[in-house]
Amino acid sequence: MEAERAHTMKPWRAIVSVAVAAATVVVLPTTAEASPYCVQDLAGGPQACFTTEQALESHQADLALSPLLTVFDSTDWHGGSGYLNFASAYGRTYCDAPKVPNEASEGNLGLRHFSNGLNVAGRISSYVIKAGSGCSVTFWTGTGFNGNGVTSNQNCENLTRCFGRLFNDNTLSLAVS
Repeated sequence: MEAERAHTMKPWRAIVSVAVAAATVVVLPTTAEASPYCVQDLAGGPQACFTTEQALESHQADLALSPLLTVFDSTDWHGGSGYLNFASAYGRTYCDAPKVPNEASEGNLGLRHFSNGLNVAGRISSYVIKAGSGCSVTFWTGTGFNGNGVTSNQNCENLTRCFGRLFNDNTLSLAVS
């Protein structure tokens, strides 16, 4: 019966819309022969088609797990001390500032936690921006994107060295653009 079911399966086209922390998938039948499994970025990105459902699912997983920014609880990017990834609210692996000035953000880092369970507010000591993404990050010393701010498109292994003591372990909100 399983072989009979597999033999009669038709190709599918998936349309994916990615929001901040949720994904909605609508599956529609298609007659595409060469690449029957496709995903369309509804936030304006390109369509990608694959010859197998497994390849499509792998691509979708890569989109969800590809952070634009990773912040660390310690200097020198030591993930063992805790880290937090920020992915695009639109499911993209790049930043498009002229089109969307806010790819990922958190106006109150007190609501977020590092991988070690510690609260992120006032604890960021280093960060990495995804290579080749065209992204920059802005950190603020106040919640709601207020207070003193600094913007950079370079990785930083120690916020004190990069921006002075004011920003090390004192960031309360951030935005990736």
